Amino acid sequence: MTVAAWRWSMLLLCWPVVAGAGDVALRVTALPAAPRIVAGAAAAPVQASRTLTADRTWLRAPHDRVAWYELRLASDWRGSSPPLLSIRGATRARVVAYLPPDYRPRNRTVFDATLDPTLSHHAVVYRLPAALAAAQPLYLALGSPGQTQPIRVAVTDAASYRAGDLWHVRVSTFLVSVQLSMLLVILCFWGVLRDRMFLFFVAYVGAQLVYAMTVSGELFAFPGAGLLTAAGYHTGQAMATLAAAFSIWFILDFADLRRWTPRLATGLGLWCWPFMLLSACIWLPFLKPDVWLPNTVNVLLVISTVLALAATWLAWRGGNRQAGFFLLSWVPLLALTLARVVQLIAGFPLPLWLEYGFPGSMAWSAVIITVGLADSTLQARRERDDVTRMAQFDPLTGVFNRGAIMQRLQRAWQLTAEPLAVLFLDIDHFKQVNDTRGHAAGDACLRAVADAIRLELAAGDRVGRYGGEEFLIMLRGDSARAARQVAERIVARAAGLQVPIGEFVITLTVSIGVALRDASVVDPEALVEYADAAQYRAKAEGRNRVVVQQREAASMLAGMR
Repeated sequence: MTVAAWRWSMLLLCWPVVAGAGDVALRVTALPAAPRIVAGAAAAPVQASRTLTADRTWLRAPHDRVAWYELRLASDWRGSSPPLLSIRGATRARVVAYLPPDYRPRNRTVFDATLDPTLSHHAVVYRLPAALAAAQPLYLALGSPGQTQPIRVAVTDAASYRAGDLWHVRVSTFLVSVQLSMLLVILCFWGVLRDRMFLFFVAYVGAQLVYAMTVSGELFAFPGAGLLTAAGYHTGQAMATLAAAFSIWFILDFADLRRWTPRLATGLGLWCWPFMLLSACIWLPFLKPDVWLPNTVNVLLVISTVLALAATWLAWRGGNRQAGFFLLSWVPLLALTLARVVQLIAGFPLPLWLEYGFPGSMAWSAVIITVGLADSTLQARRERDDVTRMAQFDPLTGVFNRGAIMQRLQRAWQLTAEPLAVLFLDIDHFKQVNDTRGHAAGDACLRAVADAIRLELAAGDRVGRYGGEEFLIMLRGDSARAARQVAERIVARAAGLQVPIGEFVITLTVSIGVALRDASVVDPEALVEYADAAQYRAKAEGRNRVVVQQREAASMLAGMR
């Protein structure tokens, strides 16, 4: 990523600050005990233990008790649209709101599928009276066995809140769409290639995406997501631990770490199983996982990440191309993951750049890894093509080898009824060249003859090295009808060759036998035998000439009459 792109991304992350312009000042009072709330109204609260500053909107939910807060506007509501109370970040806290005019207890979470469908699940939102007065208190009861992150509360006019919420929906939709697109691409890869590495990627990115959508609440806006409401944050915890396990399995295969860094890869692979075990513990309430599991997962995540980085760094330094892609994708994600872990463990408020930067780094990672997978597939295809080329082409002359030219002759024989001819070419006195000038000279002569043959062939014709100094040429259609003329042109071109070998210049001649398919030829092998026999007659008649197989010659003469 360039410096300019990084600056623009930072500007993008900071832009949502404008959406908070509609927030109004609040007087927040921490109460030592529950206020006396009577039907339809709130009695005067007990004496406050402490009064927070007017702009203090981050509240904490203690682990061992319920904390009560009283919120009042600094002045009567004068906004052009009704006020909304938003509670953001209470992913693991139990928040009960007592609000005017009736002060009935309201208990909502971002995991509820019944929230206002016109708003996102970015926060729990309550509508307040349009004429809310500063004298009317708002009460919140907060409690949590595992919430460390402070909870942000704000009163905002509806128009400003909807503008900020729309920005959030746009960014979230973009980031989710990027990851879903990458998942679909890799699923297509897996459907074609059936490599388990692609399934590990789908499981890793898919679990990571479900985690991000769970903690943000956006998952529960989808139809049918109400079935997950009871599980709530536990769904996100399970997905986070599974994503950690699948990411380890993926990187072991993707960067081939078992081969490049076997010891570190063995140690890294062992960390998959604690994550899998912890994902099961989440659903066992008698273990009280809400108390100890989040920090345990975070510590294991840091350790496994260090091992993964060390292994991929060493592999990349050793020349592993895929490890480089992984590092490029993981460095931003790692930095923001560590920042998120520190923020959760320390209980700091969630800053805006981290709130959007963390899922943004997930999308970035998915894109780069997808590019890396595509590159890996391309490399595999190139290696396959190289192997195919080595299996089909003669490395010395660049023409087809014997097996490949015979395959093409067999295919042409079966698929078409058009005229088909075979030329069997042998370099004259080639053994003498090898014996007197050496094998390097012989190789140079073979390359020169192969080049000469190619210059005389049409687009559909094929040539292959049949063995030693012998070449097999397949002619189709018009070329086959003019097989003798093509062969004579090759003989003439070969006779004009001069192959320089040191101080010497070698001149060459070739002999060619021609055979043409007709109804009496039973298979391609027989056609080659006829051409070979004609080539032997060309040798016997003095070399440097073309001989058409006699049966074929009679047929050709009969056809001309």
